[in-house]
Amino acid sequence: MRSIVLCFFAGACGGDGAGPGTLDGGGASCSLPTGGLYATFRHGNGEMYQAQITNPSGIDQAIAVWRGASTASIPSGELRCQAQPWNFGWSWHLDPLTVQFSDFMIEACDGIPSYVEAHCATFGPTYCPWSAQLVELRDCRSDRACPAVAR
Repeated sequence: MRSIVLCFFAGACGGDGAGPGTLDGGGASCSLPTGGLYATFRHGNGEMYQAQITNPSGIDQAIAVWRGASTASIPSGELRCQAQPWNFGWSWHLDPLTVQFSDFMIEACDGIPSYVEAHCATFGPTYCPWSAQLVELRDCRSDRACPAVAR
């Protein structure tokens, strides 16, 4: 119960209740990651997904995007076709060691989260949703409650 409450406040289970990536999507439980940054993204179509970011470069990039100090706002990372409780409702996640931000990416790695869900095994090694926006950023490096990162 505590992890569900924490996820609700952290935005991990938030959303509009319309499917995976939302509070009542998928019926799975959610929990916060135990390290790194915790990012919530909203795709242009309204779908949301979460990513843990543990590589130092990706952490610096995420904070720069969040604070408006970088135009490299396209998230990308190696796609893993296994569920993680911090990417609530989806059966895939981005490898936390590979998440980074770019100004430009190739079209082959773009897509909506539900398309990735349906085609994960054949989608490709990298996911880079061009229209995803960083809508919440939390720091789990030193506090298990993952407080919000200041803008």
